[in-house]
Amino acid sequence: MSRLAPYLVILALSLPFKGVSQSQIQEHIAIGLLLPDHSQNDVINAAELAIKQANAAGGYMNQEFKLVIRTAEGFWGAGSKESVSLVYEDKVRAIIGALDGRNGHLAEQVATKTHLTYIETFATEPTLSQAFVPWFMRVVPNDNQQSAAILRQIKKEGGEKIGILSTEDYDTRYAVKSLTKAVARETGMPPLVIELDTTNHHQRGAIEKILNSDLDHLVIPFDADCIKDLIISLGQVNPDLKKYGTLHFTIGAEKRGATWKDYEGVCLVAPSFNKKQHASLPDSRSAYMYDAVNLVINAIHQVGTKRETITDYLSKSEFSRGVTGSISFDVLGNRQSQPTLFRIENGVKQVIESPQKP
Repeated sequence: MSRLAPYLVILALSLPFKGVSQSQIQEHIAIGLLLPDHSQNDVINAAELAIKQANAAGGYMNQEFKLVIRTAEGFWGAGSKESVSLVYEDKVRAIIGALDGRNGHLAEQVATKTHLTYIETFATEPTLSQAFVPWFMRVVPNDNQQSAAILRQIKKEGGEKIGILSTEDYDTRYAVKSLTKAVARETGMPPLVIELDTTNHHQRGAIEKILNSDLDHLVIPFDADCIKDLIISLGQVNPDLKKYGTLHFTIGAEKRGATWKDYEGVCLVAPSFNKKQHASLPDSRSAYMYDAVNLVINAIHQVGTKRETITDYLSKSEFSRGVTGSISFDVLGNRQSQPTLFRIENGVKQVIESPQKP
């Protein structure tokens, strides 16, 4: 094998240049996908489904759409480096991300400098959309929107004493900050914030603190392996405690293949889409990704492939065919409709508040 190695290298180096002209390379319209790592199979499948359907319908101007996937895994700042590669090497027409808040900021900075549309499908951290950057948009509700929706429901259910679970996670800190401000603004009193050690599977200490605090409502703005057992235990020792989960709570439960009966009574944020009609989209993350890719494809069909024109169209138009509902953005790039709230009843998600435009 060692004797063949030099010849294999020569052959490999020669392959890209044989029979591949510049015009052939440009036959594809590239859309970038920026992920934490390559393990996001449901998300990748959803994006590829949207591309496959668009190409089956004829693509655009005799050109097929192509998905270019890069990841932010590795050293800190990899998200920025890969975003730059998507722009200048892969020449994508837009970037769609499914990142956490930290990496989302890096990708947003690249979009700002290159005037390229960046659509986020996971990060809910509010400051991502507070820089007045017209190239940033997100199809998920941000923390402030989720906090307002959850607090409305808490008020409907009698209000009283509110607690929030928290961790050291970056995104969780922002979610807790948003919830704390919303509660203090609406009730005049700050909520009780309870720190949770997510490395400890048995949360006896947290349960005792919750019980001793005499809470009426508990909000969980994150996901962790210990959450299911914690909720089951709380339901057994304090069945009157009302529990709420944010979108990241929901996504985490879905990722682990949740049996919703284990979350009986929990009110949670989730996109409203017909799973029977869209059986190939198994969870919330895949539904948001599918919508984001179709947003870009639709924009290209409407205004062409110029990057700035795509951004301008997306920021001012409404996409009515989203599986997660109609999509349009405010001046900060936030999705305009309010989050959908569900409650788990008899092991099934039931809508209790449908999305509405503010």
